[in-house]
Amino acid sequence: MPILNVNGKDYEAKVTFKFNSLAKDKYYGQDKEGNKSSGINSIYEKLLNFDHDGLLGFWDCAVNHLKDRPILADIEAALEKRIEADDDTEDLFKEAFAVMDNSGFFKKQAKKYWKDLEKVPEFAKDEKEKTQMQTYVQRMKDSKAELLGTKKKTA
Repeated sequence: MPILNVNGKDYEAKVTFKFNSLAKDKYYGQDKEGNKSSGINSIYEKLLNFDHDGLLGFWDCAVNHLKDRPILADIEAALEKRIEADDDTEDLFKEAFAVMDNSGFFKKQAKKYWKDLEKVPEFAKDEKEKTQMQTYVQRMKDSKAELLGTKKKTA
């Protein structure tokens, strides 16, 4: 499990009911009609897109099971410190994504996410939109492979 040092104390990330509860309340997505989507899926997708808000949301939720959890501003400062030390965000994204993707708590949801994503091109209105959707699906698969270290790097 990944560890984040916040104010000199190490915190271990956990995907639990408490993670889901905070994600549902604070990190849900919304579609064009204003319908809310799963907060846990929103964080997962932001990590896939290498969105820094996904890292912040992940860590906020990942320490929600603790009584003495750090506040969001301290988590953000700890992430900034780690990014400066590593001079990169790659490991942070890989660690967070791997925890979510391999979590027993989230595993079924992750499988459903990928199954549903595969079907997205079927809802296209025309060939152009279908091609765009297929490109998006492939980009997400490539991101997953990169985050899990299963994608071969090319020079």
